Amino acid sequence: MSDVTLEIPRRLNDPLRMFWWDFDVALLVLAGALAGMISGFFLSGCALGVLLASAYGRSKAGKHPAFLLHILYWYLPAAVTGLKRTPPSHQREMVG
Repeated sequence: MSDVTLEIPRRLNDPLRMFWWDFDVALLVLAGALAGMISGFFLSGCALGVLLASAYGRSKAGKHPAFLLHILYWYLPAAVTGLKRTPPSHQREMVG
C-alpha cells in the first residue's frame, strides 16, 4: 500500500480527510444524505450529495487547500463568516 492518499498524516498542516475524500468534500456527501433522510428520499439524497461533492472536487482541483474558505469569504456577508481580522469582502482597497 504505497498509495499517497492513504498514508497517515505526519504533519499538523496536512488537510483533514474522511476516508479517501477531503473533509469539505465529505461534508457535502453527508449533507446530501442527511437532507435525503429528512425528506424521505435517502438514496436520492445520497446520489445528489455524491454529484455535488464530485462537482465541487473537480472545481477545487489544483487550487489552495482552503478554497472553501475563500468562497465563503467572497460570497457570504461578514456577519455570517465571523472573520474579525479581515476587511469586508466588498471593500476592495485598503484605505488607511
